[in-house]
Parts: sequence; C-alpha cells; structure tokens
Amino acid sequence: MVVIHICSLMFILYPVYEDIRTQKIRIFPGLCLIAAGVLARAAVGDISGAVWLLGGLPGVLSFLIGKLFGGCIGGGDSFLIGGIGLLEGVCFCWRMLAVSGGFILAFSVGMMAAGKLRRKSKVPGTPFLVLGYLGAWLL
Repeated sequence: MVVIHICSLMFILYPVYEDIRTQKIRIFPGLCLIAAGVLARAAVGDISGAVWLLGGLPGVLSFLIGKLFGGCIGGGDSFLIGGIGLLEGVCFCWRMLAVSGGFILAFSVGMMAAGKLRRKSKVPGTPFLVLGYLGAWLL
C-alpha cells in the first residue's frame, strides 16, 4: 500500500512547476504513475471492479464541468483529479477537492480584494490540488 501512496504523491507533485509556468500538464508521466499504482494495487489484490473505477468519477465530472462552463477547469487538472481518485479512492478525492476548493476560494477573494486578480483571470489549479491533497491526508 505504501507504493500506491508514493505513486499518488509523485503524481500530484510532478506537474506543479510546469503548470505554474506554462499552464500545461504533460500526460505521459502521469499515466506511468497511474499504471504503477494500479499494478501495485493489483499485486496486493485490492482491485474490486466497479468500486475501484468510481475513483475516476470526480475527474470525469470536473472535465465535463470545465467544458460546460467555458474552460474554468482545465483538462490537465481534471486528469490529476481523476488520477488521484483512481489511486487513492473516491472518498479521498472528494476530501481533496473540498480542501482545494476552500483554498481556491480564499485565494481568489483575497486577490480580487487586493486588486491583483480580475473576474476573467486564470489561476493554475495544480498548487491548490497539492494543498488539497495534503489537507485530505490530515482529515
């Protein structure tokens, strides 16, 4: 089980720098980490069909919401959310999203009040997902 947690931590940390600089997330390293985590889960015998696949549901929902509302959630962020759901489980993923949402709300309100952020500004979501990931572990 430790291997799965290491894979999920590396999965959420690898795109932070690139997302802040270019707002792009490379998919291939993430797919390799997801595959390693799934293989580790299969080696332990912890894959139970549909329950395991439900972990990807938050990523699919965030992708659809992002497309529906004009790109408010990027495809790379949705990929990260879905990958964490597959690696750690759907309950952990929802906790991570709740903590991330709180941080994004506080940051956005503070930066808008300070005049540094406009209504149509784009903010990289990966750093907030990392904070949400850490917060979900503490919950």
